[in-house]
Amino acid sequence: MEINFYWIAFGVGAFLVCVLAVLIVKGYGLLQVRWLNISRLRNLQQQASETSDPVERASLNAITLRCEALRGRWVLGEADLALIENTRKLVREIAELHYPQSAQPLAEARIENVLNAFLEMKTHILQLTRLRGIREWTRFRLRHLVWLSEAWARKTQLEQTPTVKAVRRSKLLPIVKWIYTALRSLDLVFWSLKMTVFFLYDIVFKVFLIRWTLLVGESAIRVYSDRDKDEEISPEELLEDMDALPDPRDFQETGLTGEVKELVDASRNALLFHLGAMSWREARQRYDGLVKDIARVHHPQSERPLYEARLYDLLIGFSRFAEQVVNLKSKPVINKMLRLRLSHLLKVKDAANWALENQLVELARKYKVGTAVKYSALMYKAFKKGHPGILFKDVALTLTREAGKRWVLIYLHDKIAVEAHWVYKPK
Repeated sequence: MEINFYWIAFGVGAFLVCVLAVLIVKGYGLLQVRWLNISRLRNLQQQASETSDPVERASLNAITLRCEALRGRWVLGEADLALIENTRKLVREIAELHYPQSAQPLAEARIENVLNAFLEMKTHILQLTRLRGIREWTRFRLRHLVWLSEAWARKTQLEQTPTVKAVRRSKLLPIVKWIYTALRSLDLVFWSLKMTVFFLYDIVFKVFLIRWTLLVGESAIRVYSDRDKDEEISPEELLEDMDALPDPRDFQETGLTGEVKELVDASRNALLFHLGAMSWREARQRYDGLVKDIARVHHPQSERPLYEARLYDLLIGFSRFAEQVVNLKSKPVINKMLRLRLSHLLKVKDAANWALENQLVELARKYKVGTAVKYSALMYKAFKKGHPGILFKDVALTLTREAGKRWVLIYLHDKIAVEAHWVYKPK
């Protein structure tokens, strides 16, 4: 009897060792990412303790606190899956530390630094996706994490109910557990395996979420720590190359078909022909709605179509989108604006709204101009003869900023649409 027991114990132990060995081999890339996270967190903590700059120390602490909070969670909550919003909060916190007096701290970044940050992130993410086993471990959908998060939340709430507390006090909990196990004996193994797989998904996502937080946080510090003197660019310099910008129809994506193409075109036209100055918040809301609509087209039966994306597809989609953002450097006007801060593009005065809502619309109709990017060139020609001097310069510069911003917004809109379509379409 003892021999049989030892042999059984040896067999179980050997099986577990083999499983562990397979997991280590298959997940070696994931272990590399985890080790990289731990090492980088230690370096940031040491850097924060050694620096004499209070702003840098506070920024580094903001990153490490967020990462340590994620590491300390057994199961990620649904709020942790709001990647875009959480990223924006972290970047805004770092921006506010560097520019506490600014009304728009996020806009204090130079365009050149933002594009360089996208390039660094794209390169780093591509390197991560090429590690051994990463593709296999990141093919799960985000809805699996939402399901686990909700199940864990219900379990936590149940443990705090008066009934469960009373059962614990009366020591009847073991009896209740045995009854529950007997009732669920038929599918107990199935649910155990399923929950184990979901926990593994949660661990994988947590590792990459910490990696993302570190990458975004450090990039934000580099972007907002630039305090070089601002450069002055005259309206004439910008207007000079405005006509050289390609018409938005030239880079409109043609790979979209069916319902997706219809909703993308509708969203694009709403952005393109929006009267008055377009704020970045309005543009972001349009982008959010566009991604949700595309996800709903591809997953009409899903209660939460946004969570039908796979982690691996999100990584590849972001790296491709980042590459398109970096390509903006090749545009002559954008190249001239590289040393400008984003806040310069947001200084749109009432004159812009007046012109866009009145004279500009009539000029656009007269000259059959169907794109917002040509507005400033039209105003340049219209005001040059009849309204020279300070008035012209003020209006021209304002409209140039708006036109350049509108062109960029349309460019990003199309790239977001393509990547969202790729991420959510069935593969």
